[in-house]
This record gives sequence, structure tokens and C-alpha cells, in this order.
Amino acid sequence: MTYTSGKHLSRRTLLRQGSVALALPWLDAMEAAFASASPPPRRFLCIGNYFSYHGPNFFPKESGADYTPSPYLSLIEAHRGDFTVHSGLNHPDVRDGHNSDKSFLTGAPHPSSPSFRNTISLDQLLAERIGSQTRFASLVLSPGTGSSFSYTQSGVAVPAEPSAAKQFAKLFLNGTPAEVQAEVFRIEEGRSILDRVTGEARAMERTLGATDREKLDQYLTSVRELEKRLATSQEFAVRPKPDPGVEAMKDPSLEEKTVIFGQMLELARLAFQTDLTRIITLYFMGTVKTPSKPAERYSYHDLSHHGQDDSKIEKLALLERDIFTQLGGFLGRIATPDESGVRLLDSTITVLGAGMGNASSHDATNLPILVAGGGFQHGQHLAHDPVNPPPLCNLWVQIARQMGEEIERFGTSNKTQLPGFNA
Repeated sequence: MTYTSGKHLSRRTLLRQGSVALALPWLDAMEAAFASASPPPRRFLCIGNYFSYHGPNFFPKESGADYTPSPYLSLIEAHRGDFTVHSGLNHPDVRDGHNSDKSFLTGAPHPSSPSFRNTISLDQLLAERIGSQTRFASLVLSPGTGSSFSYTQSGVAVPAEPSAAKQFAKLFLNGTPAEVQAEVFRIEEGRSILDRVTGEARAMERTLGATDREKLDQYLTSVRELEKRLATSQEFAVRPKPDPGVEAMKDPSLEEKTVIFGQMLELARLAFQTDLTRIITLYFMGTVKTPSKPAERYSYHDLSHHGQDDSKIEKLALLERDIFTQLGGFLGRIATPDESGVRLLDSTITVLGAGMGNASSHDATNLPILVAGGGFQHGQHLAHDPVNPPPLCNLWVQIARQMGEEIERFGTSNKTQLPGFNA
């Protein structure tokens, strides 16, 4: 058993006698001086692709650490030791084609059912728990569209920001004093409204039955969470925004969604680096033009339904290779050590995946999942049992726990980590 005195001395404290100086032995009081610096906070970035990825170009044929890179993975081979490919994963009772995307970060069953009601997505669960620590609880991005795969506690989709330029301005461009004051006024007005609503709800509570009181309590809990976020917003509203050290972004043509995708990955890096947020989702819904062939036009949806047509698969692979090229650039930037030798990659859990495994047949099994960074042990292809696969929600639980949230269950999870995937 170790006891400490509660007093703190520097290890450099010396005992002096004349011209002789002796360093003190290790004392309990020196522990604080030698405590390591606080580790950087964990971040979470989830990248989803509505049209998934062509499986033979994504998954390696071999499992384990000695796999031969697939055509897509060869584009990020430089970072092989920093990512893990998972095959064989899916959500139980989610076999709903494109609608499966609704359940990608939630695990909620039967998203095509007329009575379907979604549950909270992993990113928004994390935003509820740690979002008050940063200026923005989370960022929800989607190149050129307002669609997302992020859902609130009540199962409502969170609208995405489609413009990299507008998101850059929100993150890094300071308003005039008048604009800042107007923002503070809007926040204060929102808090005033919540105060009135809460008071009226409390007055009503005495007249309600047990079931209605429970519903009202859930509602008031949501109000309290919103009050906390408004308080945080007011605190940050008067603070200058950080200087990212780069020029402001400009939006390209809306048809060039792969370029916008790359811009949004850079936004994610800058937002994490300046600790404006620790949770980001990025939802890619296809493109008409792509950097490798800027003069040509494509229909991503049609190409994803290739029916094994080689010419369609070739064009589809061109679009998806450019996505991986952008991913490789992002991984390279966050893998570059800062002046202290710290890599943003090591504290950033990056997931790339999709709600369908085979877009051509609308199959929602064997989902393409890649996890990079975040303190996990990487460098392998984990091929999970396709006959009896662990639920994808096991990975979501594991990520939440890696983020410091000791949850035991999420969605359809039945374990707190995937076999063979360790921190």
C-alpha cells in the first residue's frame, strides 16, 4: 500500500552543505512533479458511404497480419500499421438495402418497417456525454447534401452541413462584435424560453398519472441537457475562435463531391487539432465528377448496381479509389508528429464503413469496416465468422469505451469488444 503526504516537491530540490549538493531520494511529495502530462483526449470520426464499396477491391483475400493489400488498401499501404480491416460484420435484423444506412451507427432493427423508429447513433451518444467539453458537441458533415446517419435520442436525423466553406467559417472565422453580441442574445433568449417551459411542465406534473409523469421526466431530462449545451455555447460565443493557420476554404462545384469530401476530412483534422469538437460524422452519398477524370461524368448509383459488368466495375473502382486517395491524405496528415512528437492519429479513432456490404444486390451483410488510429493495436485483417458474426454494435461499444465512456450495451451488442481487436 502506498501513502502520500499531499505535499509536493520538485525532484530537483537539493540538499546543500557548503559546496556539496546532493539530490534528494525519490519522495512521495515528488509524485505530482513527475506525473506524466495528461494524455490527449480521444476523438471519433466516422465516415460512411451510402453506396458502400466494391467488396473484392476492399477486402484482402487473406486474414491476419500478412495479408496482401486489396486494390483499395494498397492506396493507404503507407499506414498499414495504423489501421485494421474487419470483414464478416453486420447488424442482426438489418437487411434493408439502402435503408440499412439508417441503422449503421444505431443498430436499430428493420429500418424499412413502416413502424420503424430509430434510436440514438453512437456519435450523438458520445456528444451527449462529452460534447459539453468543446465548443461544438459534434459536427455532422455530408458533401453537397443535408443527409446524415446521425440520430438524436428520439431517433430524429441530425441535418448535415453540405458546404465545406460554410463549416470552415463556423469553426474559424470570428464575427464582428455586433454579431457576437447577437449570438449571445439568441442563446440567452433560448435559455429564457427553456426556463419558462420547464416551469410550466413542473406545474403540470402534479396533475399527471404515473406513465405521463415518466414521459415528462424524460422530456425534462432532455431540456436539462439542452440547457447545459446552451450554457457551453454562451461561454464559447464570447471567446475568439482559433486560428487554424490555413486559408479559408472555398466550395468547388457541387458535382465535385469527392473534392468536397477531401475538404471535409481536412476540416475534421483542423477541428480535432484545435479541440473545437471531438466527434464528427462524414456521410458520402456519391459524386458526379471525380479528381482522377475531371472531364468525365458518372452515375455512382448506376455503377454500384454493376451486375458484374466489368466496364461498370472499372468506373466504380475509379470513383472509390479517389475516396481512398483522400483518406490516405488525411491519415498522412494526422500521422505527422507535432513539435512534441505527438501524432493526432493516435488519439483519433477513424472508422470508414457502410450500411450495405454489396450495393449491387442491396445485401447488408459482410459490411466493409476499417478502423484506424485511436490507440488500438492495428496492422491486420480480422475476418470474423460469417456464419455466426459478432454484431457490429460490439465495435460501437468498444469505441465508446476507448473514448472513456464505460458503457456495457449499445444497440444489439452482446460483448464489449470484437475478438482479436485490442487496445
